[in-house]
Amino acid sequence: MCLPLLTQAQLIRVNSFGSNPGNLAMYRYVPSGITGNAPVVVALHGCTQDAATYANESGWNALADQYKFYVVYAEQSSGNNSSKCFNWFETGDINRGQGEARSIKSMVDYMKSNYSVDNAQVYVTGFSAGGAMTTVMLAAYPDVFSGGAVNAGLAYKAATSLTSAFSAMNGNVNKTAQQWGNLVRAQLSSFSGTYPKVAVFHGTSDFTVRNQNLGEIVEQWTNVHGTNTTANATNTSFNGNSNITQKKYDNSNGETVVITYDINGLGHAIAVDPGSGTTQGGQTGAYANDQNFYSSYWAADFWGITNTNGGGTTPGAPSGLTASPNSDSEISLNWSDNANNETGYVVERSTTSGSGFTQVATLGANTTSYTDNGLSASTTYYYRIKATNAQGSSAYSNEANATTQAGSGGGDEVPDTPSGLGASSGSSSEITLIWADNANNETSYVVERSTTSGSGFATIATLGANITSYADNGLSASTTYYYRVKASNGVGSSGYSNEANATTEAASGGGTPYTIAQTSGSFYITTLNNTNMGQSFTVPQAGVITKITAKFRNAITNSTLNIFAGNTVSGTPIYSQSGVSASSGVQGIDLSAPLAVSAGQQYTFQFTNASIAYTFTNAYSGGSYWYGSIQYTVFDAYFVVDITANAGSRFTNSVVTLTEPTVKVFPNPVSHTLRIQGVTTSSTKITIRNAYGYLVQTSSGSSPINIAHLPKGWYVVQIHTGSTLTNHKIFVYK
Repeated sequence: MCLPLLTQAQLIRVNSFGSNPGNLAMYRYVPSGITGNAPVVVALHGCTQDAATYANESGWNALADQYKFYVVYAEQSSGNNSSKCFNWFETGDINRGQGEARSIKSMVDYMKSNYSVDNAQVYVTGFSAGGAMTTVMLAAYPDVFSGGAVNAGLAYKAATSLTSAFSAMNGNVNKTAQQWGNLVRAQLSSFSGTYPKVAVFHGTSDFTVRNQNLGEIVEQWTNVHGTNTTANATNTSFNGNSNITQKKYDNSNGETVVITYDINGLGHAIAVDPGSGTTQGGQTGAYANDQNFYSSYWAADFWGITNTNGGGTTPGAPSGLTASPNSDSEISLNWSDNANNETGYVVERSTTSGSGFTQVATLGANTTSYTDNGLSASTTYYYRIKATNAQGSSAYSNEANATTQAGSGGGDEVPDTPSGLGASSGSSSEITLIWADNANNETSYVVERSTTSGSGFATIATLGANITSYADNGLSASTTYYYRVKASNGVGSSGYSNEANATTEAASGGGTPYTIAQTSGSFYITTLNNTNMGQSFTVPQAGVITKITAKFRNAITNSTLNIFAGNTVSGTPIYSQSGVSASSGVQGIDLSAPLAVSAGQQYTFQFTNASIAYTFTNAYSGGSYWYGSIQYTVFDAYFVVDITANAGSRFTNSVVTLTEPTVKVFPNPVSHTLRIQGVTTSSTKITIRNAYGYLVQTSSGSSPINIAHLPKGWYVVQIHTGSTLTNHKIFVYK
């Protein structure tokens, strides 16, 4: 028997809702005025949030009031996860019938048992960890949920451990669409119904959960629906907002089963649009930014729970259709929306005025623009559109046409921009540069140098075509130099490559200061100061450490700087300095007392309660990035260690103290065959990883090694001998 419908406009905690192996809390929201069966939306908050916070920021309660549906909020506890994240990466919580997934399913069962629920309209949505948990629920219970909306989340089983979770968040998990789809199908192999449709919202500037994860979700769920990853419609100015790109992926019946929204400039947050308009709502907060785009509304719209029939009439016809070419393959359309009851728009195209029209896109309600791409150059296309709803279609708009631009022949183009610029120092007066040649029409390369990052560059060399390396000599010792490269031809110059830097080694002699530095990287595993982070490094010349510099995501207050002997953060530090405070950005912390260090030895610095920037690539071979107690061997922090050398001490280039001869990896750059000198034991294991940390080749200690199959780019050769690991960065050219 159903309980009477409640009228209170507030979240109510449900203390007993059935099986709860995940130890979650349940809150429900029941708007007044619900009559008959109604949809249910399950909302899952992000890390550090709770049900009330997510309800206020996402605005789901206001939508429920307007469109009459129930909302269920699952809430995580700090006892399950110290940051109150749903455990989307723990195998005991993400399989059908287990842990947190089962608890959330019980909440849906409770609503069905106690309220008049439309079983065909049960949906789930979430942000961040809640977004990742959304794909868990869709995969584990496709027989329960009809649709989902993922905000800054990840594909199902993108990770199955805490360590792999960070790699996945950083966009380092790349499977085929079939592999992704198989993970979903394996959850309920007997399922023969229709899988849930999925909406995905993700900011392009999200450095916590990378935007690359949007693409992995698309691959997974288009594969589940039996379609491909080519969008059937793309709107680069959705609803008139040039920061929103919408893509639709249709099944064989022409139904949109996956829809995505790339939100330009949005970080790790949901998109809201505070206001009283039909498509407005939500509130700004720590994880909710005003983007003039209300993601919760457009999720509900995609599911169909915002549709009204406007009194049973067909929609008004659109008007003012215009067409304008953007390039030799793209035309933009714009029109006026004259209806208030449409559920979509149909765009038709022809190469003949007045006849021969075929449908090229089906768009959502309130859409007023569309970009048609993949067109032929120098061709005139004709367009018309109509609005649709359950009652039928409007009349067609006016006809508009545009002619695509002429295609370029390639002989009058500036060259492509070089990439992968790297800099390394081998002495006190010379730095070697290596880059990737991406052009086929350059006549020269221009190398520029500065002693300041981002400014003050001057040309130091003009090189011939197809050159990919340069040795800059006559430099000052213990000095950091910054470089950039561009390609040129008779038409003009390419853009600049990435900026790279290196610090020349200290001059031989005593008492001179020098630095150990790796100053690239702007990525952060977390936006909060809730973890201990640092970097290990190898000291090339004995002396005393005087300063540690790092790049902080946020200002730090009352942090502790620890330095450990060895590549470790365990045990008692050999140096500890409490009460450290610093602003955000690149900040140097002077040691209260110099710390003596030995040549050839590794040390690890650590800041407590901080978020330190890092780079994905293994840019520094003498150590690695530490996040809490987790070592990331293919990442490096942004750091500088200032050391004053002891008088008379000698430089060593060893990464660590070795009993074997010094290992040398050559040639570098390399094209086909890599040789390793100084490895004499058959127990040595050699692994090669690409710039994203993926393992691409494994070999024994034998040399030479054939790498002709590897594509052009940066790689890290890791040589494992007993308990010793050395890293060697190489560049493969073709």
